[in-house]
Amino acid sequence: MIIKILEQDVNTEHLNHDELLYLNQFVDQKTLSLEELWQLMAQAWENLGAGYTENHQEAVAKFYASPVWLLNGIFTEWDPQSKQHREKIAEWVANIRPNLVVDFGGGYGSLGRKIAANCPNTDVKIVEPYPRKAALALAEQYTNLEYVAQLPKNIDVLIAQDVLEHVLDPLATFYTLLEAVRVGGYVITANCFYPVIKCHLPVNFHFRYTFALIVTQLGCDYLGTLPGVNHAQIFF
Repeated sequence: MIIKILEQDVNTEHLNHDELLYLNQFVDQKTLSLEELWQLMAQAWENLGAGYTENHQEAVAKFYASPVWLLNGIFTEWDPQSKQHREKIAEWVANIRPNLVVDFGGGYGSLGRKIAANCPNTDVKIVEPYPRKAALALAEQYTNLEYVAQLPKNIDVLIAQDVLEHVLDPLATFYTLLEAVRVGGYVITANCFYPVIKCHLPVNFHFRYTFALIVTQLGCDYLGTLPGVNHAQIFF
């Protein structure tokens, strides 16, 4: 039941007024499908006047600050497929035994918390300039996990999950990530260059065919997909 999940996952004292008001819509809702969540995101995108050009960037910023993203974080926290993907990624990372792992654009922190739990001797940082209070509260139970606003350097494993399909220049962003990783380190991207959500930029959809081929020209090698997470690609 969605309300039971909300009650377990979020203390109301960690919500601002807009978040609390938004989540209260789902008090009597027993289930929430992925398709319904996408529709809620589409509504927020349209209501805020977001679009795909530089002229829309102020509205796009408001969209990413919308409470629908808190709902998205809670959904992915409990969604069985999302949980399985996090477990497989965290398992792969644990086998590397890294000193520093960064979850770039980690949002609600579900993946970062899973890695921190699996790798207690690893420093885990979630790059998120404006983390939600609820996410910070959940992260506090891990001494090796912190939210940071800036991308660190000399990273052993950097993960960008569901990030690059949202940015205007995925190649420039990927190159910035690549430069922050130490020689011999890894970048894991899990991209969705498909029109399943309105905030996925149409200009990037062609990358579903070409991404791994193009980014290797930026100075990295393609290792393959991560076992158990077919859309996650590993570069080193």
